[in-house]
Formats: sequence, C-alpha cells, structure tokens
Amino acid sequence: MARLLVITDPDTGLGFRLAGLDTIEVTSAEEAAERLLALLKGREPGVVIYSEEYRRALPEKAQAVLEESLSPVFFAVPIARARQVSEPREAYGARLVRRAIGYQVKLKR
Repeated sequence: MARLLVITDPDTGLGFRLAGLDTIEVTSAEEAAERLLALLKGREPGVVIYSEEYRRALPEKAQAVLEESLSPVFFAVPIARARQVSEPREAYGARLVRRAIGYQVKLKR
C-alpha cells in the first residue's frame, strides 16, 4: 500500500498527525523545497501532499518535475496555517479530541 506523507508547518502538522498521517514538519519554504527534492530522489512514499506556498521556493524546472512525477505523486494543496492559540499545542489537541470522542487523552511528542 502506498504511504501518504504531508509536508507542513509544525502547527498544522499536529492536525494531520491526529488524523493518522505521517508528516514532515518544516519551518520555511526553503527547507520544504529541500525535503521535496530529497523525496523525489528517494521515491519512498507513494503520495506527498505539500502546501502551495512551498511551491514558490522551488525552481521552475523542479516544479515541472514534481508535477510530472508518478512515483511518488506530489499534490500541492492550499493548507491554511493554524491559528495561534494561547495554550500549548498538545493541550489544544487533547481538548479537541476530548470534545470529539468524550475521552481525556494525553498527547506526548
């Protein structure tokens, strides 16, 4: 089965991990571009989802190669940045899970 991987910022990555997806967290578009090119050479995951904003950091030729790649398949999608919350990310995620399923959970990094 093909592995799905999401490249995103650390705040948004928590939501994708809660949904059960593998993530690579990056802090800049340049770092994301490096990771995307490394994944293209490695061909490990089957599908890579990344934010449209990271596409601008790639050279035009690399953008074309990603669009034409069949293994892995790359999807640039608009990913809204997580809004700033006053509590730690783990507490925020635990509160959301408790509200959704009715159980208290403790999230660890």
